[in-house]
Amino acid sequence: MGAAMITMGLHQLFNPGGLFEVGVMQWLGAAVVASGFILLGHGIKDMLLKEVRSSIIRLDMDDDASSIDYGLIRDVLLHPDKYQQLLYDAYEMAYADGILTEAERNELSALARVLQVPERSAARMATRAAIESALEDNHVSEAEMDLIVGAARPLGLSDTQLERIVEALQDHDLDPEERAMLDEMLATIPDEEEE
Repeated sequence: MGAAMITMGLHQLFNPGGLFEVGVMQWLGAAVVASGFILLGHGIKDMLLKEVRSSIIRLDMDDDASSIDYGLIRDVLLHPDKYQQLLYDAYEMAYADGILTEAERNELSALARVLQVPERSAARMATRAAIESALEDNHVSEAEMDLIVGAARPLGLSDTQLERIVEALQDHDLDPEERAMLDEMLATIPDEEEE
């Protein structure tokens, strides 16, 4: 928006229209350019502030924090789509030990609600995180297999798609073709907004 205002203002400065006197039109063009710079600077500041706060929260995830970052809470509530990576990271941490407890499941559901992540998108994140966690050590245990199938069910996959996932993971080793097949399968599932 700021860049568009700057462009329009510069155009008005060099090509003043005939609506008012040339000097007045150039002053108006200069005012539009100045407003555009202000708006552009404000947008860049907000963008940088969000990145810094997101970095701080990732670096400082300790339990003994004595103060609450209300600015981060405000940013998450105003722009939940920018913080969905936090939910994916939470899924990865929950699946890291191969066991998803009821407390972890409730916490992940609450986080998804706060971030306003659609249920299908959250299920896709959970499935992808479970698959990546299982493949990290190149070994898929039965518990991890159950986690992956359990996380894939809410996605609305057909029985044949679920069988293909299980078949790909049963040999406890995933080659690049099987990984590409799983990624392609997950990418074809539409988000709730697309339905």
